[in-house]
Amino acid sequence: MAKTSNTLFAVLGVLTKGPCSGYDIRKHFSESLRHFWSESYGQIYPALKEIVAQGYAAEVSYPNHSRKQKKYEITNAGLEHFSTWLASPVNPLNYRDELLLRVFFARPKDAPALAALFEREQTDLTQSIAAYKQQEAELLLHKHQEQYPFWSLTLRYGLLSSETRLQWCREALLLLARIPDEDRKGETK
Repeated sequence: MAKTSNTLFAVLGVLTKGPCSGYDIRKHFSESLRHFWSESYGQIYPALKEIVAQGYAAEVSYPNHSRKQKKYEITNAGLEHFSTWLASPVNPLNYRDELLLRVFFARPKDAPALAALFEREQTDLTQSIAAYKQQEAELLLHKHQEQYPFWSLTLRYGLLSSETRLQWCREALLLLARIPDEDRKGETK
């Protein structure tokens, strides 16, 4: 399969759930996909335009009160293109983690600042884990839907990743606390 922007496939994926307006697609990205995939609003609309131009989706109009609302609906060609993408090999993960970058370049004198970053990360992760557990409970209400196993797998990945990172933060704080004060002060470069 020729290299195509994953933005197109992310938008097509949203359209597999049913007709959506551009606003609906943006909302789906900000509410459901944000934990593992982000696209700016400036990427979504050009992707929609390209998808329509390639015949993978069609514009459909629905009467909405006093104005017409434009929605997009995936076509059979779009479904086929999306299915081909789902079965194609995954590109290597391009992982970027600012906290890891800072840790890698830190020196003993940076331990207090890093400890503060890790404490903040712990707080954020604890909140994320609570949110994931709440979502997991809510997801059980949809267990009869055919996509439930896939939604559940995605959610479990987020939960387990957050729990693992939380454990790493705890270990990092213990290690940073053991750095002697004299090592923290002795550096000038």
